[in-house]
Amino acid sequence: MPTAVDTHTSPIRVLVADEYAIVRRGLIQEIEQQPDMRLVGEATNGPDALQMAQTIPADVLLLDTRLPGLNGVQIARQLQRSPLRVDKNRDQRPQLLVFTVYRDRQYVWSLLAAGARGYLLKDEPLPVVMDAIRLLAQGHTALSQSIQTMLVELIPALNQTLSQREVAILRLLAQGKSHQEIAESLAITEKTVRNHLHNAYRKVPTVKSQAEAIAWTWINRLVVE
Repeated sequence: MPTAVDTHTSPIRVLVADEYAIVRRGLIQEIEQQPDMRLVGEATNGPDALQMAQTIPADVLLLDTRLPGLNGVQIARQLQRSPLRVDKNRDQRPQLLVFTVYRDRQYVWSLLAAGARGYLLKDEPLPVVMDAIRLLAQGHTALSQSIQTMLVELIPALNQTLSQREVAILRLLAQGKSHQEIAESLAITEKTVRNHLHNAYRKVPTVKSQAEAIAWTWINRLVVE
């Protein structure tokens, strides 16, 4: 994970959502000790976490994925569909930093496909979590090393060259765009979008789904950050 550099002129606004008080309080205490961060909300369940993320101006949502009421994938998907408003020239929709004990490959892919920009395991030291918050606030991604290694091992390099159009579609897909939005952006039909994705999947043998394609796109740094 690259080193974060403090480029914010005002504190990074952080939301914390975790069911367990001991975890939540530890994170909050660490955030409150950071001169470049400010806690703006905390939640203990999924519905509250989603409402908080939709209504409180924030830069990063630090999210446990197994919250009562709504899980991380559901929260991420609904958050991506929420209107993007601007507050003091900063996007009101927060970047999603997953903080979890779950390292299952399909689960990681699902969170990345749903819009998560960071995925940290709960055995990470708190300074690493703080640096990840800074990275997401700067528009970058952050993954635990074991998650990076797992994804790189499971998603091999291309055995053929992707076309420029295939790369463009994968980038838009990884940015959370629907097939319809991609088609409108590139002035093509949705059928053409699906055809290009099908061709891209054939060129990356282990990628067989949209979630896997998005994860592969992030890991191979095809998304312009």
